[in-house]
Amino acid sequence: MFKKIIPMTISTMRMTGLLIVLALIFLTSGNTMAENRRTITDMTGRQVTISGEVNRIIPTFKPVTLCILSLGLQNKIVGIDSHSKRDQLTRAVFPEVEKLKGVGSKSTGLNFETIVSLKPDLVVLYAQKDGRVLADRLAVMGIPAVIILPESFDSVKKSLEIIARAAGNLEKAKQIEAVMDTMLDQVAARIKTIPMAERKTGYFASPRGLFSTATGNMLQDEIMGRAGIINVAHDLNGYFQDISPEQFIAWNPDIVILSRNLGRQTLKRLNNPALSQVRAIRTKAIYRFPCNLAPWDFPSPLSVLGTLWVAKTIYPGLFADTDMNEQSNRFHQALFGKSFQEMGGTFNDIVYEEPSH
Repeated sequence: MFKKIIPMTISTMRMTGLLIVLALIFLTSGNTMAENRRTITDMTGRQVTISGEVNRIIPTFKPVTLCILSLGLQNKIVGIDSHSKRDQLTRAVFPEVEKLKGVGSKSTGLNFETIVSLKPDLVVLYAQKDGRVLADRLAVMGIPAVIILPESFDSVKKSLEIIARAAGNLEKAKQIEAVMDTMLDQVAARIKTIPMAERKTGYFASPRGLFSTATGNMLQDEIMGRAGIINVAHDLNGYFQDISPEQFIAWNPDIVILSRNLGRQTLKRLNNPALSQVRAIRTKAIYRFPCNLAPWDFPSPLSVLGTLWVAKTIYPGLFADTDMNEQSNRFHQALFGKSFQEMGGTFNDIVYEEPSH
């Protein structure tokens, strides 16, 4: 006995076709999401999974912002820390930053509610203070957050790679690293001709004050080392450490390098008669990181320019053919698409001609 075959109606055929199309779309989108899903290990060892494109980023401290700008991701920033919002380089590269909502700062605290309200696809945080706690709180809200710790040139590169991998543009990070390595190699090729016994000793005064300095764990120590300077505070550990005036006198550095962000009010302490026996003060071998844009003594790709500047300033004979304006223009153009001069960049590393009051 044969079963009767019932022909499909036009409406049934349409419905079947629609279901097939929806199934294909679902499978395709599922495959695409699976392909875009990536798990990133941040610099505290946290595993962070990101699905899909990253189009809304929030940097929470200046080194992150500088990395994001160099990666060409500025148009994806939807909120920003208050220090970066005021930064001259950030404004030159990304004028729209003035319209963005501030989310607080590392030093004064971030506004968690504001960050969440901006619906970011990615938040990049610091490892110190409450960075880890905030990252975990954001994870509970379903917001991916990665932590970076750029306290060496290698970790600056690692930071670039983490952000770039999260944003899906790792090739750009590799290009920036190549530009950094080229400049560092140029410095190293000349500095290696100086015997260790003939290298000058140096002291870095942090933004916190004349008697606050960089330890051997910090990027400023590596900047000096690569520039042929022996950091007198190299054996200290941790982050910026306060020292006594007596320790500063005992170290008796050949040179003193001041952070660009060191308050001018602090400079009058250099005139203290008790410090006049320090070699660097006696010979006026005191210099200030010179850039009026983003500081070169902060952890970022720009720190390699700080290394070149220190090396040229302290060993001018080895770098007589090096033009800092030319090098800075080329470097900024490669990272930000604008030259140093186009951004309004200028140099001023003279300390004793600046008012000390």
